[in-house]
Amino acid sequence: MVRKLLIGFIMCFIMVFGFTSCTKNSKNPEDTINDLKDLDSYSCNVNIEIQNDKQKLNYMGKQFYDGTYGDRFELGKDRIFIYKKDKIYVKDLKNGSTYNTDEDFDGLFKLCFIDKYIHLIYTNEKVDNSFKNVYNKEYQIITLDIPGNNKNICKAQLYIDTTNNNPKYLIIYDSFGKKRVRVEYNNFKQNVKLDKSLFNIGTANK
Repeated sequence: MVRKLLIGFIMCFIMVFGFTSCTKNSKNPEDTINDLKDLDSYSCNVNIEIQNDKQKLNYMGKQFYDGTYGDRFELGKDRIFIYKKDKIYVKDLKNGSTYNTDEDFDGLFKLCFIDKYIHLIYTNEKVDNSFKNVYNKEYQIITLDIPGNNKNICKAQLYIDTTNNNPKYLIIYDSFGKKRVRVEYNNFKQNVKLDKSLFNIGTANK
């Protein structure tokens, strides 16, 4: 009798475990990608780590994106960058000066914006998806090639929190597979209403 009960318990455990595993792996990666494609605006805090051959650099700030107005990056209390089309408008908060330059002059901070990868999802011939558990949280990892001739910026992995479909990490690798940039996104808010003045260099310190 005890043996039969034990065998029954084991069989039930196997069935429950198998059902749970199948449910967990049944998530459609396209659902997350479609959510990203529907991202019209967002705001978040960012922590950016840049690793070059000599040192590791850390930057903290805030990102704002609007599909109509552009991108805004607040680099601590030092500078504000506003990206519109092929131009970067910069405001130095310490001396109050403003200037603009070509987008190629400072493409690295621009690469840390999520909308860059939404565009790549549309244009990349190959988009790889996988799932990974990090600190007891499941993430969908979207792997994309970054076009261009910069050997230090070749491939990106975007980690999406599967519980809310919010981007959490972005890892950028060089042509040798070495990690060059790591971005962590916090307090990510999707499709928020952003004031147009945030993307006007004349009112950039608001």
